Amino acid sequence: MNSIAEFLANKLSKRQVVDGSHTEGWAVCNRFPHAVVSPDNETQVAQILSLASAEGWVCVPSGKGTWLKGGHPPKAVDVVINMANMDHVSAYEPDDLFITTETGLGLDILSRYALDRGQWLPFDPPGVKGGSIGATISTASAGSLQAGFGRPRDHILGVTLATGDGRLLRLGGKVVKNVAGFDLLKLAIGSWGTLGVLTSVTVRLHPAPVLDRTLLFQGTDVSSAARLANAISRSRASFAAVEMITSGEQEDKGIYSLPFVAVRILEPLPVAEEITRIICEQVHATPFMCLEGKDSQLIFDDIQTMENNAEMVLRLSLLPSKLSNLVERTKELRELVDPNVDRGIRMAAHASTGVLRIMIARLNRRKGWLEMLASSLSNLRYLLESEGGSMVISQGPPEIVEIVGARGKLGSVTELMRGLQKEFDPSSILAPERIIG
Repeated sequence: MNSIAEFLANKLSKRQVVDGSHTEGWAVCNRFPHAVVSPDNETQVAQILSLASAEGWVCVPSGKGTWLKGGHPPKAVDVVINMANMDHVSAYEPDDLFITTETGLGLDILSRYALDRGQWLPFDPPGVKGGSIGATISTASAGSLQAGFGRPRDHILGVTLATGDGRLLRLGGKVVKNVAGFDLLKLAIGSWGTLGVLTSVTVRLHPAPVLDRTLLFQGTDVSSAARLANAISRSRASFAAVEMITSGEQEDKGIYSLPFVAVRILEPLPVAEEITRIICEQVHATPFMCLEGKDSQLIFDDIQTMENNAEMVLRLSLLPSKLSNLVERTKELRELVDPNVDRGIRMAAHASTGVLRIMIARLNRRKGWLEMLASSLSNLRYLLESEGGSMVISQGPPEIVEIVGARGKLGSVTELMRGLQKEFDPSSILAPERIIG
């Protein structure tokens, strides 16, 4: 064992610490840790962070390892804190519609737990479905259901946060009051582990849907599909999700050969029928297919996992009313795609938020590819930011993320974020650059 791993093993136990080749699957943006430690409880998490603060070790928390490639690359990583052992349900109050779990619990397991009891958690973050509830909250990841149910922060009642110097804070609900005008609970959500390690979370549940229906509308091209998606999202109908989807150029698309719009409705049958009627009347269009039950769910399962195995994933945003303009801005990216990979470039747009996900299966590594890619992405980010939008590299080759940055500058928020990080993490061991850059 190296010195860091041995030190931690002596403080905890050898079964909880690995180093060497066993850490290869835990690289953070291509930075390999000296040790991966798996605490059994929040006291041990606080102990690890207290030790790291004293020793100056850079720590990055992780649930199932699904978001280790995201964010700005940290300067270094000494310890990955693997929360997999902390995967228990701590409290469940079905009458009050809330559940408290440790943050290493898989979101898929939590969802099944609730559904088996007739309740439901409307979280569908993009990526691998087995990611942890802690990672979903730490990265504030939201999928299609945000259109009807909001983002994760709208469902979180409270969290326990282990700060960079080893304090345990109970945030939200009835326990810790807000101070200095800041909602500490909201600050922790989406902080990418740079304010502390989430050890437990209390979330609000919903009654399980009695009907799952998806209406599919065809577009003649990407721009027309984007306009249709925007028109549906502005209708007075109550829907769970509105997504515009395009398949890869060479995929076997079958009935999905053209871009289409998927509208998900999670309401009792009479309400679903009325919503269907309202949408069709307001946009003057008829769905080419209506799916229900598992068939409806499968469409959105595919939308949720579209990023899997893509070499680069971008998140572009503009006002929802400019979604068709946003789609047009992506044409230059097609020149960067390896033409020999079937899936090519795929797109999925959250019509209600104006966020467009771009998934590139493989980049074309011809001569000068890195410079061309950096130039295209930098230009695209500049254009979007000049219109009040943004571009985030959610996943991509480390060399391009190093040059372009995972996200744009936070502007005036930067100093505020640095000040907060200093309060929660005095020794700056929680890789603060992952969110600030």
